[in-house]
Amino acid sequence: MKTTLISVMHRRERKKLMNLNTEGLIIREKSTGEQNKSVTVLTRDYGIIRAYVYGAKKIGSRTGAATQLFAFSELGIAERKGSYIIEAAKPKEVFFELRYDVKKIALAQYFAELSEHLAPVGENAEEYLRLILNSLMFLMQSKRDEKLIKSVFELAILSMSGYMPNIVACEECAKYEDEFMSFDIHSGNIYCSSCSKVGFKVPMSVISAIRHIVLSDRQKIFNFTLNESSLDALAELSERYTLAILQRKFRTLDFYHMI
Repeated sequence: MKTTLISVMHRRERKKLMNLNTEGLIIREKSTGEQNKSVTVLTRDYGIIRAYVYGAKKIGSRTGAATQLFAFSELGIAERKGSYIIEAAKPKEVFFELRYDVKKIALAQYFAELSEHLAPVGENAEEYLRLILNSLMFLMQSKRDEKLIKSVFELAILSMSGYMPNIVACEECAKYEDEFMSFDIHSGNIYCSSCSKVGFKVPMSVISAIRHIVLSDRQKIFNFTLNESSLDALAELSERYTLAILQRKFRTLDFYHMI
């Protein structure tokens, strides 16, 4: 009777262990021995998860390709003694062509670091996952200028994380548009030419682009064009706003600018 009771208790305990089935993008990997590694995954259903992959570096591993950096995969994740272990993985997209261009892979790593910093833990992160997947696809296929992709990613991920700039109208007089407007990177407010005292002065086309990025349907945020000078201004503004609002530096961004 005692043995039977213990067996029942063990079965109940096993049921308490968490088994997750989801899709996710590997945004960081680190070797933990000759055959194993740890990964950080941006998952659709559970946000950021840090997990171990045992035997991933073995020749012929069934999880190796699906858990490499920037692999988007179907994942079977088990919780064991307070740690997550990826037990099954099937790749859906590995973005392999990014590896042929050091500038693109550096930008992708910056997107990954931003995602790791801002995406939720233990919550649905479908919007975050969709944003980085679309950004990587545009980057890999060279369908948009790199500066445009980078600016869209920065402003979109900040907006979905609670840092949306107050871009609708001048903070002082509510003027909707002007030939030039100023963007305060510390507050996210904009000011018309008459009210401007501080801020990053940009043409109206840049303000319109920011409005499109943060206010449009997420499926359409990459669908705009700017001339070269306006795109340069947008790229500088979005990066400065990101660093000012988050009050930190990103090593991957520093590396990107070194290339």
